[in-house]
Amino acid sequence: MNIIKETGSYNERRYGKPWIAKVIFDKTIPKFDFGNWIGQAGYEGKLILENVEEGEIVSRGQKDNRNFKNNETNYYIVKNGELESISKVDAYNHYEANKK
Repeated sequence: MNIIKETGSYNERRYGKPWIAKVIFDKTIPKFDFGNWIGQAGYEGKLILENVEEGEIVSRGQKDNRNFKNNETNYYIVKNGELESISKVDAYNHYEANKK
């Protein structure tokens, strides 16, 4: 399945473009397989992540260019074709429990 999420407009001088990715944990470090963002800096757009399976971990975020402490990184699990918000630790635990 493909995940498609709308994104809102933003201040392109402060924030980087939005991103979406599948997450694979290498030991305890998350590795990201990035999807695409269709849009123009500062304007609304669409995040597209292809070939996602039920139960996979997905992350979305956006970089804050003025204060890196405020970078946004959120974790989700794919349930019934939707993204259900979870913590980073829950994402790791789910990944470890469901390794293929």
